[in-house]
Amino acid sequence: MNRISARVFAAVGLLFVASGMSGLVFEVIWVRYLTLVVGHTTFAASLVVSAFLAGLVLGSLGWGRVADRLKHPLLAYGLLEVATGVLALGITRVLASLPEGLSALGLPGGGPLPVRGVLAFLLVLPPTFFMGGSLPVLMRFVARELAGLGRSFGVLYSLNTLGAALGCGLAGFYLIGAVGLWRTAAIAAGLNVLVGLVVVLLHLWLRPEPLPATVPAAPEAPGEASAFQGSRRTLLVAAFALCGFASISYEVLWFRLLSTSLDSTTYAFTILLVTFLLGLVVGGFVYSLKLAGRVRDLELFVTVESLLAFAGLLSMALLGMSRPVSQLLAGLVGGWGPNAVYVGMLLHAALVILVPASLIGVIFPLVVQLTTRHVANAASNVGLLYSVNTLGGIVGSLAVGFVLVPAMGTQWTFVLVCALNMALALGVQALDTEAQPRARRSMWVGAALLGVAVVMVPGDLLVRAFADHVDSRVRFVREGVDGALAVLEYDSESVCDSGLYACGPGCREKGFRHQQLLFGSVSYANTALPRKRYMATLAHLPMLLHPEPKEVLQVCFGTGSTAGSFASHPGLRSLTIVDTNPDVLAAAPHFAEHNHGVAEDSRTHVVFDDGRHFLLASQGRYDVISFEPPPPRSAGVVGLYTTEFYREVKQRLTPGGVLAQWIPLQQQPDNLTRGMVASLLEAFSEVTLWIPSDYEAVLVAADRPLGVDVAGWETRWAQASVARSLADVGFTSPYGLMGTYVAGTESLRRWTRGYAPVTDDHPAVEYFLFNADKPFDPEALLAMAERPSLVRGEGLDGVRLASELDANRRVLESTRLKRGGEWDAARARVEEARAQVGDNAFLSFLLDLELDCLRPVGR
Repeated sequence: MNRISARVFAAVGLLFVASGMSGLVFEVIWVRYLTLVVGHTTFAASLVVSAFLAGLVLGSLGWGRVADRLKHPLLAYGLLEVATGVLALGITRVLASLPEGLSALGLPGGGPLPVRGVLAFLLVLPPTFFMGGSLPVLMRFVARELAGLGRSFGVLYSLNTLGAALGCGLAGFYLIGAVGLWRTAAIAAGLNVLVGLVVVLLHLWLRPEPLPATVPAAPEAPGEASAFQGSRRTLLVAAFALCGFASISYEVLWFRLLSTSLDSTTYAFTILLVTFLLGLVVGGFVYSLKLAGRVRDLELFVTVESLLAFAGLLSMALLGMSRPVSQLLAGLVGGWGPNAVYVGMLLHAALVILVPASLIGVIFPLVVQLTTRHVANAASNVGLLYSVNTLGGIVGSLAVGFVLVPAMGTQWTFVLVCALNMALALGVQALDTEAQPRARRSMWVGAALLGVAVVMVPGDLLVRAFADHVDSRVRFVREGVDGALAVLEYDSESVCDSGLYACGPGCREKGFRHQQLLFGSVSYANTALPRKRYMATLAHLPMLLHPEPKEVLQVCFGTGSTAGSFASHPGLRSLTIVDTNPDVLAAAPHFAEHNHGVAEDSRTHVVFDDGRHFLLASQGRYDVISFEPPPPRSAGVVGLYTTEFYREVKQRLTPGGVLAQWIPLQQQPDNLTRGMVASLLEAFSEVTLWIPSDYEAVLVAADRPLGVDVAGWETRWAQASVARSLADVGFTSPYGLMGTYVAGTESLRRWTRGYAPVTDDHPAVEYFLFNADKPFDPEALLAMAERPSLVRGEGLDGVRLASELDANRRVLESTRLKRGGEWDAARARVEEARAQVGDNAFLSFLLDLELDCLRPVGR
């Protein structure tokens, strides 16, 4: 067959870069849409990704077999791209309206989890089937000589993967934040169609001769490739499936562990994925440009797999030093501007991932060269190899996340994967009849050295890297399906010995202690009194604002402080707790003094599910629904802060029902904070804002006028369990809780006027870098603070209410001063508040601990 020119190959390669960009964008978008329906639990999200990959497997395998008989593969590739773009955009439109469609069909939430997995697979199958065909069909066009087959494939695969990295970075850092999910999908689909049309025009311009459709029975030329036939070729293909298992296992482990030292945002995940993909690109190009034809392919496979075993172990050691590495990199890039932290993340990810990922990138083109029997079989062989490798990857991701890590722990799983790489090297070398005795001995020595290296690594290296902090003690650690979770305890000794806090004279004698629930890099919750205060408010406030609350739903358990506050109300009949992570409930006994064993309360029912999916699938209705999810800018959490979500919540409230939602006002830019409030105002007619501590706000919403019945509050306050729970966080009377009121519906509408609400299509909070305007402005918020017009009933002491409102404002002003480093001025504000309303547990904590002993060194 005639060779294609370098210019034609370059043109096709550039078009394949664009194709790779759109494919990754669609994966990101479809996973987001589908998890809104099937749930955002780890297993549900894994099913969605596996469904996407399974479609690619079938497409690659099916089109690979067809491609060997194509006479005009370039034209076929162009048509595939057009079909992919059209089908992908259509499926995206279907996915955007899927919740409503499933509800109309009587299947809200998609049914049982296996049904949801099948549903996800069937939905994404049409476009992914065509996506999966592009690589083998294009390989049919470029494959002209057996000798250079691996080199040609390596360039194509690297270019397509480069496009995937660019698409991932572009979507994660810009497009979705700028134009939303639907428009991003439309851009990606348009890119597919454009690529397809350009390819069709290129075909018409080149007028290539039809390729022969017959497949010779024997290899084209003698040599190493032709020797790998029959059972040995089958064994090598099976080994390549295990390579896929090991490669994706590394990816899962790297992402899992690096997320504990980076942050929880979508930008961190984007950086990790881009780094991994770029490593594959480097490896593919290194093979194609430097190694192909210069080293015996079998020797190269054995060498790369053995090196990967050592590189994987080295990456594990680097992960064990994540905290000092992060600090070092932060110092290096500290002066690079406001987004230097993300540069540091990229450098950290590259340090851990890039070298082993590059070795992984060498393997695919190398195995294509080794296993292709004839150039005319190249397309079907590429399709087969892509399929078995991807299937191995699917099994690897599920096995590591759901079986190996929970059973063995992350570190031993890492060791197992490194050992698998070494076993693959030894196994493939056994198939090599031309391997020299010296090479065989060297490999066994390498295996022994790997074993010695494993023994030298401390057995708790990765657990300590995650959980050990200089100012706390580890009380509980679990490496579960969802990730690593720890309970940390801080007391006067550990805090004062850390050197991080002022801890002046008398601090050690105060005997303070609090605990923290740490998941990955996110502090899920802690029991320091200001945090516990807003958690208690999330329960008591909606319970007091509802005339007779019986049925309560709480989403996200945390330390259980909120749930314990709900349970303190004797009138409660049923408390349903929904959380994605069973390990959080396993840690609950460590917070028993705060949650009072609520998980074992006979009124409590625990469900492990994503809160949004639970509401979508459940037919239950509740008097009170309370949400305390992770910070809204964490990856995937924004789905619990959108207008569409709040409308779903409203359908699950009984007439007169009340919603309470936590919003950390200061953790996102000012416009996005206002946008989150605007989202709630879009769904509910009545919304009030309360700030019980720092800038941790509680939004309370209903579809009826909200009112404070003073006499009713006092009656409930007289119940011993309720009074004790409230006094623990500094609320000694109803007036103290009323004093945390800031604004009502009309004031909030004015405050949010002109700010776009957060929606499923435009999840701006998660993409805060692009959508940021300025930091949260507490003065603008406090400027609209007003006397609560919702207070009614006889017996109201207006003077006392005014004092509590003014005292709370002074405490909030102290938060602003504290965060600006004006600690003495902050202390003065709290002292003024105490002089107005008297002492309580909250004000005592602020004055005796937070603004004294817990003041950071140097402030």
